[in-house]
Amino acid sequence: MRAFRSIIPAIVFALLAMTLAAHAGVPWFDEPKDITLDIDNDGKLDRAVLVPSDGRAADLHIYLGAGDGLLDLSLKPSIIKKDITANFTLAFEANKKGSLVVSYGCGGCSNDTVTTLTIVHRNGTFLVGGYTYAWETRDFGAGTCDINFLTGKATLAKDGGKTRPIKGTFKPVKLADWDDERHVKVCGF
Repeated sequence: MRAFRSIIPAIVFALLAMTLAAHAGVPWFDEPKDITLDIDNDGKLDRAVLVPSDGRAADLHIYLGAGDGLLDLSLKPSIIKKDITANFTLAFEANKKGSLVVSYGCGGCSNDTVTTLTIVHRNGTFLVGGYTYAWETRDFGAGTCDINFLTGKATLAKDGGKTRPIKGTFKPVKLADWDDERHVKVCGF
């Protein structure tokens, strides 16, 4: 019995490793994932859909006024942002203010990174209103860079140090024009 108990952790670990290997390189879902929210604050439910695309990436489709009925992907979306996620999707949700929050990255990797976008709808335009990049890596240590495009303020904290403001002008970015690479450079990479 004692020998049997000692191999159980090894079997569990092997099964977990095989499961992770089988899912490597794909997002956390293999079918469209959708949520309802009122992103444009008009009192009608809208629909945000994350559609797996290539590898770990996913496309974001937003349908204004689509409600919470059956999802019909044949309808024309109000906006499509191709490859909104550049890595594994970690979270896809609406916050209390009606904004859409999408987080992606690699937690549990040798170099952990998480990017979080807060998407809003203002004056008829979809915008990235907030951007947070958190990391814990061998080469760059650990830290968090946070940009609130709606207030124009940004902060940076590295390796447990004090949070300090980042100098610069930060204005909302149209979702259609969003580019992770440009904003990671603001954070010092």
